[in-house]
Amino acid sequence: MNDDQHVEVNEDYYLKGNLEAGVDAVFRHNDKLFNEVKSGTWSQTFKTNNIDYKVGAIDGERYVQYDQKNVEAIREYCKGRRQFYQMIGTTDNPFFAGTFEAMNLPKCFAHEISGKWFNNRPWELIKQDKADKIMFYAIVNQYYSDFVCHPSGKIPLPYNPLVKTK
Repeated sequence: MNDDQHVEVNEDYYLKGNLEAGVDAVFRHNDKLFNEVKSGTWSQTFKTNNIDYKVGAIDGERYVQYDQKNVEAIREYCKGRRQFYQMIGTTDNPFFAGTFEAMNLPKCFAHEISGKWFNNRPWELIKQDKADKIMFYAIVNQYYSDFVCHPSGKIPLPYNPLVKTK
């Protein structure tokens, strides 16, 4: 690929494809759920080691709810990283250049940010646009600073955008 070509990203793949493909797979194995979905009100719960999520709809309006079990462990990890970086610095050591971890945001909060400020666009799409990426980090700085690993407690940004209250 050369510099003249522009890569187009199919946002529907991220916004609809994964959810619809997952729902379709569940339908093939669950007639009761298929009938509930046809009615417009349904839900399905998925459990993993660190996060449980519930996908469904109420009167045809889709939703996803997340219950993350390791939020406090991540918060403590980030606190430890901040203290560690305060002692050794962030990227001053050339042997560790580029290994600085700016944040460790739990998925439940990443989805919350995506839903409130970015019309449910996932991080994979947000990070492709520089202004959106900076806005995402500004939101993390303002509302989720416990999960920032930078020694200052804030992710360094080239400018501070105005974050709308949601």
